[in-house]
Amino acid sequence: MDDLNVGAPIMKVDALERPAIRTFMEMPGTLAGVSMTCRSILTGAAAAGVKVDLFTSYLDGVAPHGLIVHTSLPRLLQTLPYGVTKHLVRSRLRNQFLDAVSEGDIAYLWPSTPLHIYEALAARGVPIVVEAVNTRMATAKPLLDAAYDALGFAPGHGITEARIAEQNTRQALCRAVFTPSPATEQSMRGTVLEHRIIPTSYGTWVPKSLAPRPRKNNDEPVTFLFLGRLCVRKGAHFLLDAWRRAPKNATLRIVGDIEPALRTIFADVLDAPNVRCVGFTLDIAAEFARADVAVLPSLEEGDPIATYEAAAHGLPVIASAVGAGRIGSETGAINIVDPSDAQALRQRFEDFAASEELRRHWGDLARSASLGYDWNLVAPLRMQRLFAFLKR
Repeated sequence: MDDLNVGAPIMKVDALERPAIRTFMEMPGTLAGVSMTCRSILTGAAAAGVKVDLFTSYLDGVAPHGLIVHTSLPRLLQTLPYGVTKHLVRSRLRNQFLDAVSEGDIAYLWPSTPLHIYEALAARGVPIVVEAVNTRMATAKPLLDAAYDALGFAPGHGITEARIAEQNTRQALCRAVFTPSPATEQSMRGTVLEHRIIPTSYGTWVPKSLAPRPRKNNDEPVTFLFLGRLCVRKGAHFLLDAWRRAPKNATLRIVGDIEPALRTIFADVLDAPNVRCVGFTLDIAAEFARADVAVLPSLEEGDPIATYEAAAHGLPVIASAVGAGRIGSETGAINIVDPSDAQALRQRFEDFAASEELRRHWGDLARSASLGYDWNLVAPLRMQRLFAFLKR
């Protein structure tokens, strides 16, 4: 959706005498996940007149209008798994980036940027701003460890003490950090980053208009949609446990990969006739069109894009406070529940399955709230806040 004229008008930023923002995201610029978030921010910023460019391994699809993209992987090798090709190109990409950053520029670094790039930029006095796509690892690890321990299996989050130490070292070299949600912001409190926070949000490309959602017949099941990787971090254990006593007229549709341990523990739920596991897809608009309610009971998050996307498509969203993200905390348009309270979560399922009016009410609230989080608004506002912060 990089070049679509969608819901919000483009907000212009006074770019005169503004520094260029050099962005480094070593992972491929795909059309999903963190990569899509990065390119959406840069697309909105470029449309607003901000001088931005992107250094990435390769870019899926067409480069967004106004955004200069530097890649290092030849097109012939882009069909191979990135794990195979990354060793061939990453040194070249890193050198390209360091050579391109000049005095007066801002370095905008995304996850997986190696420590030596931080050190090289800091030694040259280049202001570094980073993106906090999740809460700090030091905050996330004990939270996730406890959840895995309660389920009785080894942690699958991949966070180690060594990774925490390296993240702390990287962040100490930063001039500023974008915190897209209350959770990411809170995880910075009491650290060296506490006074370097730039509160912001994520967003989505809000469709200008939506097809009317047809009313359901009494015998049609109500579809609850979980979009994303079904894992402990996303609170999937809360969802699946509560679904063991799901409403009789409801179906749970899971769109994304499933953490193997959860597949074992909750086989009875995942194989039940009222659950559909359809795997990963890029056609999320079709999933939102067929769904009636979105659900995201996350335990740990940054600012989940799935919540913004569901809201923009007029779906009511039942989420944890973490899963509701910034749009939930700022607008009250997300139906927030404590996912560890199984009875409360089941009651929300019952309530939304039983009432089309309730679903339409919360869907309208979410859609209206989403209009303020179109990337054409969010991205320029981020850059304005960054320029003001660095000027201070």
